[in-house]
Amino acid sequence: MRKQTKIVAALSATALLALGASAVTFAAGWDNSTGAWQYLDNNGSAVTDAWRKSGDYWFYLDSDGSMATDKLIQDGDDYYYVNGDGAMVSNQWVALATDDDSNAEYRWFYFGSDGKAYRDHNEQVTVSDLKTINGKKYAFDQDGKMLYGWIDKDSNTIKTGDDAWVDADYYFGGWNDGSAQNGWVQLTVNTDSVRSGDGDGSDTFWFYFDNNGKKQSNKKKNINGYTFYFDKYGRMIEDWSTATKNGADGFDTPANATDSSPSRASRSTNADGAARKNQWVWAVPSEDYDKDDYDDDSYSWWWAQGNGKIFKDGIRKIKGKSYAFDEKGRMLSGIVGVVDGHYTNKYNGKDKWLDLSKDAYLDQAASLGADQKLYYFSSDEKKDGSRKSGYQNVEFDDDSYQMYFKTNGEAENNYVSKIKKYVAYGVVLKADNEESNLAGVQVDSANRKKLVGRNVEYYGTANIADGNHVLVNAAGAVQEKKTNVKDSNDVYYLTDKDGVILYAGDKKTYNSKSKDHENEITLPNGKKVYTE
Repeated sequence: MRKQTKIVAALSATALLALGASAVTFAAGWDNSTGAWQYLDNNGSAVTDAWRKSGDYWFYLDSDGSMATDKLIQDGDDYYYVNGDGAMVSNQWVALATDDDSNAEYRWFYFGSDGKAYRDHNEQVTVSDLKTINGKKYAFDQDGKMLYGWIDKDSNTIKTGDDAWVDADYYFGGWNDGSAQNGWVQLTVNTDSVRSGDGDGSDTFWFYFDNNGKKQSNKKKNINGYTFYFDKYGRMIEDWSTATKNGADGFDTPANATDSSPSRASRSTNADGAARKNQWVWAVPSEDYDKDDYDDDSYSWWWAQGNGKIFKDGIRKIKGKSYAFDEKGRMLSGIVGVVDGHYTNKYNGKDKWLDLSKDAYLDQAASLGADQKLYYFSSDEKKDGSRKSGYQNVEFDDDSYQMYFKTNGEAENNYVSKIKKYVAYGVVLKADNEESNLAGVQVDSANRKKLVGRNVEYYGTANIADGNHVLVNAAGAVQEKKTNVKDSNDVYYLTDKDGVILYAGDKKTYNSKSKDHENEITLPNGKKVYTE
């Protein structure tokens, strides 16, 4: 009902009946000989406190016998209204001035087809109490006054005060409207009473009311194919939140960055508040969810699952590719470790692996427990971020290095037969041409396929001909069964079938003694060779 329609109906005379001079001819007993209309009984006495009909209209005789006009009439438990002509109105809104404490300029009444004012009989707002008028639903109190604003359903009264919205279940618009709100309604409310700490006045939120006007609160709701969450006060939860139902507290609005309980799951909503589902989110987390990222305006990729929850702390396959996410749900890139059961791209909880030099990375990786795992996810986090396997060129702080990962993405360690190279925590161990094009890799004497050290060593700086080093070239390939192979520093090497260095020196070796090579050397395997 349009506001202006109501006003016109209320403030104008209805002109339903014109009691002109012709009315004195009624045989029903109407009389205006005194200047006021009365109804006389058979004895000529004025009828009082009663209704009498004339034509199609009913009229009310007051206690003094005069016909009531422009007045609210209480007859028993029912209320009626007679217009300026005295006729009972029906199917009509009427605005009447009242002496109640409301802020309304007028209070609205609606009188049905029988002339009775719609009113509440149960002292409680229920669906059955709502009256449908011109397609809209309205609530009325026991006196017939239309209710408006936030309504206390248990007392069927208008709630007043700044916190009226907190506990109320219904919102019936303004005093000059009063229809039960349904669907989406944006309202500005005072939030001081529901904030921790100092309040800062009013805020604007979206609320959703069902077809009967009841506020949706403490629940999730599917609306037009999208899922929305509402806190215990009925506010639509938007942006980052821990929109997980937790007993009596229901759905919480702010995301608590310090709450790591697995029963609580962060959610992200789109611009209109709908929960994101099965989609990527490129966003800065809210201040409550992660203050550091919020302060730094640090964007990350997040994955919203089919239930709307942000995927956290694990590897997730999405559209055929695998991605890693930390405890907060941020997609990880670069070197990712599983440390103490949690996924992270930081070796100490603060600094990223790729910010280290290669040697520092190997030192840090070696400090991890035997059950810890390392993976590599594309460093191009904006465009990719997926898990990689096989050979990868990875940028560390000091340079780019070749790394190798298993088909499941785990960093290889020790000898990899597929590529015939030694790999330490994913780093392919190979000689550096600036030092030499050949170098030794320290291995276990009992198991030559297992690394002992994690770096390469060069002749002259270490004893690499001790039978516990494997010779590798500048590509990292193991040099098997080599005799007198010479490096870029003119050092000769002798290796066995596994590439183990048996000899390293500045002279060639020979299998037989002669006058030209009579210096005898016993190799680590017990065999003897000769040098010049």
